[in-house]
Amino acid sequence: MCYHETGDNMNKKNTVDDFGTEDTYKLYRTVYEIIHPTISKKNISNYKIMMQEDLVPLRIFYPKKISKIEKVIIYLPGKTWIVNGIKDYTDICQGLVKELDILVIALDYTQDWYHKTVEICKNTVEYLIHGLNRVGIEKEAITLMGDSTGASLLASITQLEKEPLSKQILLYPALNLTFENPENYPSLEQNNKLDLLTLNHLKTYEKKYIDKKYYHSPLTEESYETWPTTLIITGDLDPVRDEGMALAKNIRKENRKSKIINIKFASHGFLNSKDEESIEEAMKEIKKFISKKER
Repeated sequence: MCYHETGDNMNKKNTVDDFGTEDTYKLYRTVYEIIHPTISKKNISNYKIMMQEDLVPLRIFYPKKISKIEKVIIYLPGKTWIVNGIKDYTDICQGLVKELDILVIALDYTQDWYHKTVEICKNTVEYLIHGLNRVGIEKEAITLMGDSTGASLLASITQLEKEPLSKQILLYPALNLTFENPENYPSLEQNNKLDLLTLNHLKTYEKKYIDKKYYHSPLTEESYETWPTTLIITGDLDPVRDEGMALAKNIRKENRKSKIINIKFASHGFLNSKDEESIEEAMKEIKKFISKKER
């Protein structure tokens, strides 16, 4: 496993925007090595990067031909509630690589207090985007993607950004983690006993990870003008279905290119299931969304 220390950690006065210094050149080399691995035939690599005092592992999934990487997914996996660990999101990432012929960089973050995890992931995503830009991969060629907890984190990261990072995909996100006005999201009760994810799971997560002083639901934003073009995919049997649909409705008021796909008979976390029909439908929409050029 490779270890790389960034310029941020070595010299706190530098920023990821300043590529003129020796320390930030090390950042460039880190991302360069991700895009051009030493062992070219290896389809999965592990890296660790230091973001200030936080060590963030990355897991890189390569397409068959890595001589020229043109598009990248930065992926935040769902790592709590039901699924846990590397093995559970490896299949998803390998499926994306196979279907899309694309490089996938997965953040193997550790779940902390939600607001702390958002901060760490936000810094890491910004670091990767700046580094990818530096090696010739423009913002338009980068798609941010998260599923389940990862999608929730990604939506919270988007709230904090003044400018859109890139287009993004949110797969079955939970967006009302303090359960304000639950009557607005009837799927919480309707699908509570139909899915592996239950209302009890959600409330347990809220008690364990959410500090209400810092949490501001993405559903309560006054404006979505700065949000990137977003694809939201929900499962019809998912308790958090209506939260994803509500966010899509809000975003589309200011960004008509954004889209919501609700897959019938699909449950929460279906990309990590044996539901081949739902997976195929989702992959088709993801491929279409990533391939479409922004104007």
